[in-house]
Amino acid sequence: MTKRESTMKVLFIGATGLIGSHVIPFLKDEFELSLAAISSGTVEGIDVTAVDICDWEAIESFIKAGPTDGDKFDAVVYCATANYRENNHREPEGRRAYYENCIEVNVRGSYHVFEAAWRAKIPKVVHIGSTTSQMGQPRVEHIGAEVINQANDLYAASKIFGEQLGRSYVYPPFGKRESREEDNQTMHVLCLRLGQPFLSDEQWSRSPHKGTRQAVYVGDIAGAIACALRSDIAYGVYPITSEVEDPWVLPEAYAELGYSPHWKFTEDGLIEKGEAVAA
Repeated sequence: MTKRESTMKVLFIGATGLIGSHVIPFLKDEFELSLAAISSGTVEGIDVTAVDICDWEAIESFIKAGPTDGDKFDAVVYCATANYRENNHREPEGRRAYYENCIEVNVRGSYHVFEAAWRAKIPKVVHIGSTTSQMGQPRVEHIGAEVINQANDLYAASKIFGEQLGRSYVYPPFGKRESREEDNQTMHVLCLRLGQPFLSDEQWSRSPHKGTRQAVYVGDIAGAIACALRSDIAYGVYPITSEVEDPWVLPEAYAELGYSPHWKFTEDGLIEKGEAVAA
């Protein structure tokens, strides 16, 4: 990715998570990133500010404050999600505790982020979700351009909630539309449903999920986020995968976004298309 003439100021929420920490290296040279997560630290030499999105006052004031240069954010990438690994999902209480956390982070947290972004007059939010939002029964053979909401569990349902909540900020209820137009304020929301993520060729080779029809390399996730940040589309939901031999997600599902996979998963490994095998 190349440096743009006018660099967007992007707040990336969920920077220390599995996805965030691995896509930031691909995005940091193209966008001016401010990083936030539930705990502080650094990613790629960039400081991460600790902020709890479930705490309304904390996230509202943080987003309103904007970048350190005193300007406002041009966009927010909402990549936070409930922590799957904290609970034993084989036990009913462990599963219930995880789902309670999904409601807190993926429902309450997403509302706080959208509402805070709206009040701060930030023009774009990119919502990171999951293809599990369309993996419920009855299972379809292929995913094309039509958006299908078929959650396979509460986690997936909570991600669909975030997508639909975002839509309400793009297309507000009739009673609120007039006041928003008077403020000359608009918000665009792009929702990305990620397939099964892989961090490296080695992980793909030894994974029990090798051969999945919806694999996505973190480099392609970053590419899709970049497309969403640059897009003029007001609202859309797009499943994101890399290229595979027998795809579940067809190219028309994400063509409108301007995204095209740069990596391909094969039986022999992960290949950067037109170049060498990625490490």
